[in-house]
Amino acid sequence: YKRQVDIFGYQKKVTNNIISNTEFISNKIKVPKERLFLKIFQKDHTIKSFLFNQSKPIQVLPIDELAYFFVDSATVNVLSIQNKIAFGIKKYLSDFAKTNKLDSESIDIWIHVKDEKVMIQAFSVDGFIQEITISSLIKFFR
Repeated sequence: YKRQVDIFGYQKKVTNNIISNTEFISNKIKVPKERLFLKIFQKDHTIKSFLFNQSKPIQVLPIDELAYFFVDSATVNVLSIQNKIAFGIKKYLSDFAKTNKLDSESIDIWIHVKDEKVMIQAFSVDGFIQEITISSLIKFFR
């Protein structure tokens, strides 16, 4: 186990972004934030994301809205940031797939806020694969 040091506070910022954006959506659509799940996956080499109320899909989240989970609102509208996030997620899925001997298009990343903590889990068609740390996910966005 290698301890990661968050020197620039990036992990903390992303954690806060995920929590506050989940709260924002929760208030907007009047669904408790504990019931909201974000599913990110790759289909036909394109990153897709959906918002779920428990297991029921509610809406597609385009990459510009997905970006709010990972970067602050001041930089979210920069197209290169959105591209960097999409590319970073693709790279993460590709590396994760190789490590776990899976096809990158068979992996779903689920992000959920519970008790003010960000939970990230990976699933495949066969079920749960593993918990994912926020630091391992965001290192591809820098």
